[in-house]
Amino acid sequence: MKPVFRFTGICVALVLATYSMFVAAGSDDDAPFRGDGTTRNAADSIYFGRHLADFPMNAEQDTGLRILPPTRTELFAGQRFDLRIESQIPAKEAPRLISLKVNDKSFTEEFNRRISQQGEGPESGTPSSKMLFGASARNLSFDQPGQYVVEATVLIDGVERRIKNAYSVAPAPNPRAPDAAKKLVFFLGDGVGLPMWTAARIVGKGVSEGRVTDTLAMEKMSAHGISRTTAFDSLITDSAPGMASLVSGMKMSNNSLQVSVDNTPENPLDNPRIETIFEYMKRVHGWKIGVVTDSFLVDATPASLQSHNRSRRNYLNISQQMIGYYDDQTALKKTGNLSLAELAKPLDVLMGGGAAHWMSEKNPALRSFYQYSGGGRKDVDLLVDVAPAKGYQVVRSLEEMNKASDDQKILGVFTGEFRRSSSGLGPDNLPGTLDRLVARGSATIRGRAADDPALGMNIAPPQGTDCGETILKCFQNVPMKAEMVNKAITVLERLSDKEQRADGGWMLLVEQSQSDKLAHILEYDRSIYEVIELDNAIGSTVKRLNNDKKALMVVTSDHAQPQTIIGVALTGALESAAGKCFSTTEGHYPITLGTQADTDRPCALQDAIGTFNDATFTTYEDKNNDGFPDDPSPSIKLIIEDGGRPTYSTTYLTNFQPMKPSASRKAEDGKTLELPALPNAQRQPEGLLMTGNMPTRNVKGGINKTGGPVEIAPHAGDDVIVGAHGAGANYFSGYYENTSVSIRLVQALGAQSLAKKDANKRGSLAGW
Repeated sequence: MKPVFRFTGICVALVLATYSMFVAAGSDDDAPFRGDGTTRNAADSIYFGRHLADFPMNAEQDTGLRILPPTRTELFAGQRFDLRIESQIPAKEAPRLISLKVNDKSFTEEFNRRISQQGEGPESGTPSSKMLFGASARNLSFDQPGQYVVEATVLIDGVERRIKNAYSVAPAPNPRAPDAAKKLVFFLGDGVGLPMWTAARIVGKGVSEGRVTDTLAMEKMSAHGISRTTAFDSLITDSAPGMASLVSGMKMSNNSLQVSVDNTPENPLDNPRIETIFEYMKRVHGWKIGVVTDSFLVDATPASLQSHNRSRRNYLNISQQMIGYYDDQTALKKTGNLSLAELAKPLDVLMGGGAAHWMSEKNPALRSFYQYSGGGRKDVDLLVDVAPAKGYQVVRSLEEMNKASDDQKILGVFTGEFRRSSSGLGPDNLPGTLDRLVARGSATIRGRAADDPALGMNIAPPQGTDCGETILKCFQNVPMKAEMVNKAITVLERLSDKEQRADGGWMLLVEQSQSDKLAHILEYDRSIYEVIELDNAIGSTVKRLNNDKKALMVVTSDHAQPQTIIGVALTGALESAAGKCFSTTEGHYPITLGTQADTDRPCALQDAIGTFNDATFTTYEDKNNDGFPDDPSPSIKLIIEDGGRPTYSTTYLTNFQPMKPSASRKAEDGKTLELPALPNAQRQPEGLLMTGNMPTRNVKGGINKTGGPVEIAPHAGDDVIVGAHGAGANYFSGYYENTSVSIRLVQALGAQSLAKKDANKRGSLAGW
């Protein structure tokens, strides 16, 4: 077949400044050497004393020569990606590209010309050392569906080294197709595995005579499948590749957002990128796109829609990518990022937390309203100066959100969980669902309402009263998930309708973040409320869009957590059995089990758990019919335990405020030691001692790269459920990699099935 060329790339020489403002990519970077070609990546201890051939990877075994995107990345026709060829082990002489072939047709000249046009530096991802080969041709695509084989030959120290990648490319979306979805709400329950679906159903719906009294909205969806969550470089994914892979089709390394890890780990912005389905639909079909989250907006999951970065913690430049703002005097320079600006498409709707990543440190509202004690940007105030100039209306409360125009882009940044407990949520993340319900008078915690001092709400905020005269009032001003989703859909609908395009539509990501963050700190009851809030948002969205034949709703998770339901307990029995179950010497190890009164039986709490035939049905109630239990600790409550945890103590009763499970031991000089974390003395010290099984320090010479105590529960490597309802829902049944979700979305958005006669058709590399 005759190759098809599209000259859509950069065709001018670039004058590149030295890239200096970046944050290190993270302690688990995959590159064995840095771009200088001499410095070993000390964080990558698994390579030391080993050869690349010892690890399962599609790379030439002696030099690490490889092609990116990784082989078997699941692409669709027209989807942009950066084609990178690189070596990983420094040579003695400068390597040289001999040939690049796509389906046996040479593209060597085109590749070299593109690299010359882009120029050395960030635009091409050039290593500092000439002894490492590395070059990325930006924003290419395969022009049609079919099978593609990309083969590169590089001369390294006199030897021609070869590597070959294979890709199956699906048909492109076609929203003009009669059965195509033109509205997508993608729900992501962060860290929500099957046990949490079960827990949410038991707690939120109830059980009678062994049968559920009702099912979750997630369970009522018309199709279900199972997704595998493994990351490119780890069996246990973090949220960045866990979410990013779902909407781009590429496996990524932990901490990465829509990029592959390259051989220049010192620069997290020059990595080879891939276009997401959200970006593609906006670029090609003019769709409106948005995100709603209870996390901070630049966190891994919301950032996965259209941000491209090796380090998910480069929050300042990620926020700029989200609204499409590049300036050499800011964290995201225009110089060196022209191809990034061409790829990343700004969002039309953003709702979440994390004001410090958007506001100037000099803006007094950062403290008086958002309750930060420090932080803020040094370069620019995106909320005050940039976002409004780009057409966004900025809102910061439920009232302002409801009053905002439906005909204009919206950026909502709300108040976070700023109580001075050791929850780890902080002002970046919205208060948890249970705590917002308590603030609204819709729930209690162990019978205590919001005005109880133990809950820490009926007092003035610590930094000023602009968000409300009490913490209670501040929390009341934060919208619930269903309220945010309803507003987001309305805005996206109106903006899309104004375009009047036959192929127009919109896509919205809805993340339930605190289901993961609260599970990390072993706040099981609060995590269940998070899943129920997610399910309520799904239910209200299905009700709103159920009669729309062009609407599709999908729900899944980026990963699970190692939780499981172990039984039930009588709340009164837990309260009466709680006592001094262990003791330490001045807060240090060793820990002594038992009490002076009964040294042979460490804690009566252990006998208060009902399991097997003692696991009677729970007694949660929803008297106000808001879809949530009125109290997380009824007379008989569910007991969840974690398969991975730090050392902590528990009575299985709901904490009045979210609190971290453990605390690091401190040396006399106040520095944190790399020693096992002890149970948090402020959190249920009268409970059972749960011995931890998480790393406490780095083990030199092994594969453990932990930099200090792991004081939270980890992610799990479990598969997760995918649910779908509406147009194209049938594509989501089955068992597949998380990357296949992207292709199933493409199919639901009107891509025609690849006919057998076209399955082996070989197209060309476009975008030159």
